[in-house]
Formats: sequence, C-alpha cells, structure tokens
Amino acid sequence: VIGAGLMGAGIAQISAEKGYEVVLKDRDNASIGRGIEYATDNWKKKVNRKRMTPYKYNTNVSNITTLTDTSSSASRHLASLDLIIEAVFEDLALKHSIVRDIESSTQDHCVFATNTSAIPIARIAEASSRPENLIGMHYFSPVPNMPLLEVIPHEGTGDRAKAVACEVGTKQGKKKDVPGFYVNRCLGPYLVEVTALIRDGASLQLIDKAMKNFGMPVGPITLADEVGLDVTSHVATFLSNADLGVRMAGGDVNILSGMTKEGWLGRKSGRGFYKYDGKKKTINNEAADYVKSFVNNDLNLTEEDIQNRIVSRFVNEAAKCLEDEIISNPVAGDIGLVFGSGFPPFLGGPFRYLDSHGADKFVGMMNGIADHFGPQFEPCQLLKDHAI
Repeated sequence: VIGAGLMGAGIAQISAEKGYEVVLKDRDNASIGRGIEYATDNWKKKVNRKRMTPYKYNTNVSNITTLTDTSSSASRHLASLDLIIEAVFEDLALKHSIVRDIESSTQDHCVFATNTSAIPIARIAEASSRPENLIGMHYFSPVPNMPLLEVIPHEGTGDRAKAVACEVGTKQGKKKDVPGFYVNRCLGPYLVEVTALIRDGASLQLIDKAMKNFGMPVGPITLADEVGLDVTSHVATFLSNADLGVRMAGGDVNILSGMTKEGWLGRKSGRGFYKYDGKKKTINNEAADYVKSFVNNDLNLTEEDIQNRIVSRFVNEAAKCLEDEIISNPVAGDIGLVFGSGFPPFLGGPFRYLDSHGADKFVGMMNGIADHFGPQFEPCQLLKDHAI
C-alpha cells in the first residue's frame, strides 16, 4: 500500500485483518507512524470491546511491514509483491511518478491498483509500461467501515488484473458490484447543489439537518468534513470540468476550494465547516461567516425545499448513469449508493425510491424545480421515458 494517510492506513488495516502480508510505504517515519497508529487504535478499540482477541491483535500488527523512501530494504520488499494499491493525493503527475517508480522495482506479474476517486484510469495508465496490469480500486472513507469497493478497469486492463482486484476486494470484505466512478459521479451534482443552497441562504446546520431527516447517516456538510474538504473540492472541481454538461451547473465549487486555501480541511485538520475537539463537534464560526459571503439571495428555504433540490439531482444522476451504461442495472445502482454514499437503506436505493415514489411524480417535481432554478434540474431522458 503506497501512502499511509487515512485511506492507505485503512486499506492496510483491513488487508492485514484478513491475513494478507502488507507492506505500507510512505515518504518518512512520521507519515508511517500516523498510519500505523490509525490501524492499531482501531484494533485496540475492538480488543477493548471483546470483538478481537489480543492474539489476533498481535497477528494483525505483525502482518504489516513498513517502508519509507529511504529504507535500504525497499527494493527487496517491493520485488516480492503481487499487488500494489496506491492511495496518495489526487495529483496526476504524482501518480505517474509512483507508477514508473514502482514498476521499476516490481516483477512483471505485479498488479498496480490506484485508489483515485475521479482521475480516469486510462490517464494514469499512460505512465505504465505494463498497462494491462493497471486497474482502479476505489475505496470509500473510512475504509474499515464502508463496505463498498469500485473496481474500475481501463480499456487496456487485462483479465488477470481484474480477477486479482476482485479476489482481493472480496477477501477484504468489500462489495465489488459497482463499476466505474458511479458513486462519485452521483455525488458531483449533490455537492454542487449544496453550494447552490448556500448561495440561496440555507445555513450549514439546516442543510445537514434536512438530509439527516431524509434518512442519510450524515448531512452533506458533515460528509465533506469527514471525507476532507481538499478531496471533496478536487472531486467537485474535476466533475465540474468534465463532460457532464449543465448537470454540474447551478452552484459554486469555489466555496470548497476557498475553504482548503484557508487550511480548513475538515476533521483531519481539526477545522472545516465544523470545529473538532476530540469527540466534540461545533460549528466553525469563521467558516460560517465565510460561506455567508457567497449568499446571493436568502430565499428562506424550508427543509423540504432542501431535500427536494438535493435528492432530485442525486437520483437523476443515478438514472443518467444507468442511461449511459456506467452501471449495468438498477440493482447495482441501488447497492452502490446505499453502501457507497449512505443513501437511506430503508428507501432501498435511488431506483427503488423512484419505483415507490413514482417516476411520473418525480419528473413532475423536477420540472417544477427547473422552472424556478434552471436546467440543471431537467430530468434525464430515461426518467422521462418511465414517466410516460
């Protein structure tokens, strides 16, 4: 596992738990130390709750070997590996550098998996001398708690690499039913609409409360803090610049990039939209004042207004993914958003929700919102077809 941050440490943790011998590599001892502390703290909690024996704890710890960029034994360890999972920051040049470096030290059969959340796998594979061995394995944060894994091949990925990714993901206890960047693509319009609601005067607390009352495990403001505002901003900006047309319009993702420039990265930095002091969470008043500067017109939105605007764009993008064959069927779409985004399980997922709500009624609601707020709310053709 390359990168000992929250994602890399989480991947190392669940792999070691399932009996894999794991090499965790990062640039220096401080970074490695934080990653190991993350995994061992999680295991200690399990021991204290009688969910893990001390013997199993010690076995898990012994399954992880750590390396830094200056480790003299790095080449020997890398030469023995069958799978690399890269979990570094979302920077294409950095990922290209790691691909070239790792391939020079590993055997020809070694599969290279990237945990990118948005960069096309084919773009990363451009730096590979063995593109048939390169694949995407997109985990969700926090890795030990989120059961979904997206396995994403590019056009040149070989069958063996696909099989290795699926086999490892299954042993890790992940669901591998959802291809492509389905979940993040659906979260794109979701996050953009959150910024649009901020511009229309909705408070951070009200947005969170509305979506929790809809049935989400956490509101979108809390979600952004938990994932990290730098990652959230990157995904939102990337999708805004992708070929998704007007469906990513209507908001202002500069709200998120401005937060990262202030160093407000969410829970991992102690401050994001909220301030964190141990388990205590309070609103970050500086961030609240900052987002107020983006308000164009306070529309006095109700909780129902917020739910309808966010959910309609979220569900519409899921339907568009089915229309574009990003997912193969509605069941895969339901599984993906329930496990990957926390879509209320009691609603069954976006497609089951459409069935129970009625496509005609849902399309009517979206058309009504579009009349007031713009074409980003226009339902996709698949929804229109089912509304007839």
